[in-house]
Amino acid sequence: MSRPILEIEDVALEYASSDGPITALERVTLGIEGGDFVCVVGPSGCGKTTLLRIIAGFIPPSAGSVRLDGAEIAGPDHQRGVVFQQPALFPWLTVQENVEFGPKMRRLPAPRRGELAESYLRLVRLWDFRAKPPYELSGGMQQRVAIARVLANDPRILLMDEPFGALDALTREHLQEELLKIWKVTGKTVFFITHSVEEACYLGTRVLVMSPRPGRVLAAIEAPFSRQAGNGSSRAVKSSPEFVALREQVLTYIWEEEP
Repeated sequence: MSRPILEIEDVALEYASSDGPITALERVTLGIEGGDFVCVVGPSGCGKTTLLRIIAGFIPPSAGSVRLDGAEIAGPDHQRGVVFQQPALFPWLTVQENVEFGPKMRRLPAPRRGELAESYLRLVRLWDFRAKPPYELSGGMQQRVAIARVLANDPRILLMDEPFGALDALTREHLQEELLKIWKVTGKTVFFITHSVEEACYLGTRVLVMSPRPGRVLAAIEAPFSRQAGNGSSRAVKSSPEFVALREQVLTYIWEEEP
């Protein structure tokens, strides 16, 4: 069996507060294989985003280790691309310039930057909007630009922190389909945080259920639906008995752990 590209071993995080030290994460151990689409759910405050920030290199763990391709993560770099809930785009740059920004910071030559921008903007179907400033685009389109910008850096893993949480229900379902197409085309590994159990069961190859604080992994449940989805079949998939059974299994873990 191949070695996981991301290895999380006995990770804990404790931080100070006015009421004394608070343990946000406790003994989190996890391996993520290349090409996995791992979705993380759990009650508010369970440490989902904290774990993502540790993987991104934004904060160090208090204990344990996180390794990408066997190397300890010591800080942010382009190998771990992050897509936030609010698209963090530069309003003074065009859509294409936003996508080219990461490659430009890595000193890639202009022709190569242009090739990458065109490739990924076509992938997210926004090449015709390349000269627009981001604020002229809808929220869903801005999030697609944010995904293209991360992909242009060719990260080993894509970290997504509730990227569809601020969108309306129809746009959210549309972008779920778009993201699955992008995942299948690129073969990227995805670590995706969501509050929606339905979204996690639909998108993920695995669903991680986390406990209330201190966050622990309660269950890692295999999910087959992301590999079956496509061609606008999301409602048929989500209404199937198999999907409903998986959703209820995940919800049961969460409800049993809620205080």
